[in-house]
Amino acid sequence: MNKLRNSLFRQMSLLAGIILLVLLNAYISMVNYVMDSNRNNVLNTNKQIVSQIQSEVELFCESVNHIASSLVYSPTVYEYFRMNPSEYAIHNDVLETVYSNTLLLEEDIIGVSLYDADMNRIASMGKDVGEIEEKQFTGLWQDGMKFSNIYIYQYNQLEYYMISFPVFDLYSKEYGKQIGLSVLVMRTDSLKDILKEKAITEKTEVYLLDPAGWVVASAGAEIPGELEKSRLESDSDRYVLQEEAGIEGWKIVDRIPGNEMTEESNGWYYSIMVIFAVAALLIVILLYFCYKRMIIPISRIDSFVTRIILHPEARMSTNRKDEIGTVVQSLNHMLDEKAALDRKVKDSLKKTYETELAKNQLEVLAYRNQMNPHFLYNTFECIRSMALYHDADDIAGMTMALSHMFRYAAKSENIVTVEQEVAYIKEYAEIIEYRFMGKMNVRIQMEDEVAKTPVIKLILQPLVENAVFHGLERKLDEGEVSVIVEKMNDTYMRFVVEDNGCGMDAETLKQVLDTLKSKESTKGIGIANIYQRLRLFYDDKMTFDIESIPQKGTKVTIVLPDTVKNGERKNV
Repeated sequence: MNKLRNSLFRQMSLLAGIILLVLLNAYISMVNYVMDSNRNNVLNTNKQIVSQIQSEVELFCESVNHIASSLVYSPTVYEYFRMNPSEYAIHNDVLETVYSNTLLLEEDIIGVSLYDADMNRIASMGKDVGEIEEKQFTGLWQDGMKFSNIYIYQYNQLEYYMISFPVFDLYSKEYGKQIGLSVLVMRTDSLKDILKEKAITEKTEVYLLDPAGWVVASAGAEIPGELEKSRLESDSDRYVLQEEAGIEGWKIVDRIPGNEMTEESNGWYYSIMVIFAVAALLIVILLYFCYKRMIIPISRIDSFVTRIILHPEARMSTNRKDEIGTVVQSLNHMLDEKAALDRKVKDSLKKTYETELAKNQLEVLAYRNQMNPHFLYNTFECIRSMALYHDADDIAGMTMALSHMFRYAAKSENIVTVEQEVAYIKEYAEIIEYRFMGKMNVRIQMEDEVAKTPVIKLILQPLVENAVFHGLERKLDEGEVSVIVEKMNDTYMRFVVEDNGCGMDAETLKQVLDTLKSKESTKGIGIANIYQRLRLFYDDKMTFDIESIPQKGTKVTIVLPDTVKNGERKNV
């Protein structure tokens, strides 16, 4: 098992063997299928032939029944059954005329006999069958047309059979009262014509037998007399099909040679054998091709990889342009890149000590920069104290607001509450009012429900600053910035910053919106920076919309969920 698992060629050989077995099984199954199909086709065709014979025999019986009915129920013949015996001789000529007309309808009729109710023959026309006829029908009383067995006519030794047809009293109130019997003496010519050319193969035998087993007609073989019982049963050489012939007691026997049932399969057999032999040969050729073109090159690559540890400068050569050649070229390229990378690693090790020294210097500089915010806080407090000392309350208030803003902006955390962000805007609004001497007014509204909700820092102040310096500063009249923070639903809140400034035309607004989607414009703290930070923390759960009308103002709407990516839930 380990040898098989560790050898690709053994695995391919096993797979090829399995495929060959499957092909062999498919070959056997297909041959059997073709033979069974041909056998079934021959049987079905023979059944159709037998069915056709049955139909033709039934048509013949209907024709004879119609002729017999027309004969016995013609006024002349029917009245003959109702006459006295003394009147028979007078009407004999008339019967001869009716008989002659009947022969014109069916050539197989060679004689007609009429019997009264006591089975006494009252008339006879054509061939006389004598005692044989009487033995066949003495005491026969019936309700419909019946066929007799085959018998040999005593004068010429030819085969004949008889058809009896009952004659009923048409004037009697008693249903089915029989007043006589008509017997037709028939040749077998029409029945023999039915079986002509009914054998579908050269040696197929078809027989029409009477109740005694006598051969009435045949096709494919001439067997006079009675058919042997052994020929009525299937054996290794013949398949026998027996069906009712459409005449009571008569049957059709179809004997089909076994070799002819599979004769058509022989051509298919050899064709299928050639196809599967070619397929098996192609599989063997494919296996050899894989061994020469895949297994051997892979073994060479494996040996080369083993040697490369001792000889890293070695390279493998090949002239192939297929996948194996591509693998060899990729391997050589990888070795070249590895050698170049090793050289770069050696060069980088030389700079390690310089990097460590630079790192130490940066750490010292970082500690020193941490002192700058504290220095600025103390400076702002000093300026505020001096302003209060000289009664400059505006300067003191502005300095204190700026100190609070700087302290808020210098905090290291990114996540604050909405309440803290709004407080920062209020400090900024105080500075704006001092700077523009009350000409600019910032109006702030915040719902209590969102006060403790977490939000990222510095998303409102840049929007208010843009509204002041780009929307209101260029106006001659007084301006106002409205900041609204409200709850939308259970999971979302809305920030609206709206001014009544100069506004933007459609082209400028389009440029601003295009800038928002540009990932390159992420430096600074402008609108694009806010947009990219919101996408970073909120993914696609946030919306950022800008509306602007020239000379009417600009409105920025931000909708955010009450949770921040990697942050906390509301009510922190």
